[in-house]
Amino acid sequence: MTRELAAGNDAGLANIDARPGFGALLREPNMRRLWIAQAFSSAGESLAQIAMPLLVYELTGSARLVGFIALVLILPRVLVSPVTGLLVDRVNRRRLMILADAWRLALVVIVPFTTGIWPLALLAIGIAIGNAVARPAELATVPSVAGPNRLVSALSLVQVTSGVIRIAAPAAGAAVIAAIGPGPVFWVQALCFIGSLLALRRLAVPDLARVVDTGRGIAQTANAEMWAGVRAIVSTPIVRGVTASETLWSLVAGAMVVAGVVYTQETLDLGDRADAAFALMTTFMASGAVVGALLASRVERRIGRPALLMIGYLGPFFTCAGFFSPPMAVIYAAWFALGFTDAWAVISFQSYLAEAVPAELRGRVFAAWGAVVALGGALAFPLLGLVTPWLGAPATFGLVGLTVGLGGPFLLWATGAIDSVRTHRAPAG
Repeated sequence: MTRELAAGNDAGLANIDARPGFGALLREPNMRRLWIAQAFSSAGESLAQIAMPLLVYELTGSARLVGFIALVLILPRVLVSPVTGLLVDRVNRRRLMILADAWRLALVVIVPFTTGIWPLALLAIGIAIGNAVARPAELATVPSVAGPNRLVSALSLVQVTSGVIRIAAPAAGAAVIAAIGPGPVFWVQALCFIGSLLALRRLAVPDLARVVDTGRGIAQTANAEMWAGVRAIVSTPIVRGVTASETLWSLVAGAMVVAGVVYTQETLDLGDRADAAFALMTTFMASGAVVGALLASRVERRIGRPALLMIGYLGPFFTCAGFFSPPMAVIYAAWFALGFTDAWAVISFQSYLAEAVPAELRGRVFAAWGAVVALGGALAFPLLGLVTPWLGAPATFGLVGLTVGLGGPFLLWATGAIDSVRTHRAPAG
């Protein structure tokens, strides 16, 4: 088989108004529909990030099982990524996002009725498979819909929206949890997926490629193309470096969930206030992400994207405040600063990823990249589930901050990503 590339959105958007404002982006109907769909999808996922660990802890009282469920949510993303990446590059991305939303909707409505850890784990696996399809499809669609001239602005808009949702969703979830427990939060998550489905109805995402049969075996071709994303990661220094450093960053995400639950429940012994305090940790990080994303485009024009990226990767040092077992006010401030800097890192590295990879390969690269990062999480969450009860939550926060704050920049240097960033030129729009 050989491939003949069909006309995609990237080329067609080259001459679109390149004004960087969010309003200009949202005046485009397609960008607006994608933005709304991603907002609802992000809200659903944010609610689950708060409700799932609390539901597991409520059922079992075990930090180790919190880490186990986190592992269950990650592993499907690793295992199915070669298939999902190829689907994103070969099947209409709108249809894939609709399928993923409908699949997750059907599963999350069952979660509140689940009382055992193993049925909950099976549901978590199914939800994770839906996430594994939805996430690379969403990431690969943004550059095509926004256009190359407006990539940083579009990613800033996505990051700001995601940050606002991570503020509002945990606050709403905390209110529901405080009133009736974590289970019913999943019904709210189901409503979010319904909202995403409605927004996706009229989204236009043209197929990037069509396949012409020339006699070569379909299975042989599919197998080779599934691994194209992995080969692109290995051969592209920017993508290779970002993948390595973001894999290490999984330790921060793991510490926030596992050590965060233990810190509020046991270290500070907040009693009935512990669940709300845990939710507020995420809220303050999201608040910082919103502020950071709002400033990212303006700061990038002043100091350049490489500096924006490097400042972002220093953010994990703020979790070192945990060494001193501070009150929650200090933890909230540290997490706000972490979110602020992380927004700059996310916007920078996603821009580099999108620009370094051809449009017709983005689905597989984003899927493979997500799988490698998820594999890091698959190791980080159970590791932290074992280490946190032994070291205690404060020391876990501090050691994770030192490890990732020093290790992330080192990996960017060791993989050649820093040298590549210095010479990188964005595609002409």
